[in-house]
Amino acid sequence: MTKSERLVTIAALLIVGVLSRLLPHTPNFAPVAATGLFCGVYMSRRDSLLVPLTVMLSSDYLLLYLNPFGEIRLSHVYAPWDLYHATLPYVYLSLGISALVGWLLARDLTVLSLMTAALFCSIQFFLITNAAVWIEGAYDRGLNGLWQSYVAGIPFFKGTLAGDLVYTTVFFGVYEMALQRRKVPQTLQPKEAADTAR
Repeated sequence: MTKSERLVTIAALLIVGVLSRLLPHTPNFAPVAATGLFCGVYMSRRDSLLVPLTVMLSSDYLLLYLNPFGEIRLSHVYAPWDLYHATLPYVYLSLGISALVGWLLARDLTVLSLMTAALFCSIQFFLITNAAVWIEGAYDRGLNGLWQSYVAGIPFFKGTLAGDLVYTTVFFGVYEMALQRRKVPQTLQPKEAADTAR
């Protein structure tokens, strides 16, 4: 990937990532984990952490003003620390794990390993973030409370799983097709083809 291709790819991932969270969508149907996977495979380790982090931070901040499921709140300016909530570190940790999975995936990238990685990212996000809700006191402290947290998270897991599989397929599919297209020799222009036919 050349420097210009890298910049264009990062810009595209940022735009898609932010817009997908701001526009009305199925809850948790977002490309952030897929972005971590993609950057983990094709970009530097720094980029694989920074790009998903930038998507999350920028879209989380904009979501303070624009709720895709409700109203627009423009009554005052929010401070950056207004982003923070008790489970935020767990969410960001989980998305960082997606980038780490991408590093491992780069060693042996196949369709099966890619889909397995996307599935793993969905599951670990579900397990970590719902455990975080329980840890932070939203449910009873016992195992029954943890179980209730997981059960309550199942409807959101469906969106997470669908989003991870769809966006992973699109990101990797488009990029691989672009690579194949670049490898294909240039076809003859009409004039050149006519000259060759003589």
